[in-house]
Amino acid sequence: VLSVAFSPDGRTLASGYEDATIKLWDVDSGTEIRTMSGHSNAVLSVAYSPDGFTLASGCIDSTIKLWDVANGM
Repeated sequence: VLSVAFSPDGRTLASGYEDATIKLWDVDSGTEIRTMSGHSNAVLSVAYSPDGFTLASGCIDSTIKLWDVANGM
């Protein structure tokens, strides 16, 4: 795990990994909600938008992606 961020409501945790994935976790149960793939290298940062609907991620290759939290795309 290289980066983490809580959703604005505190119910979900996003985590960025060295294997270029992002995982969303249910905070209460500790279960994985989904894995999101699309970066080509390690995900160094994750951050939620204030409304919690969008997640931004930054990769070691200097790219940034925006994700729809509801569907992981």
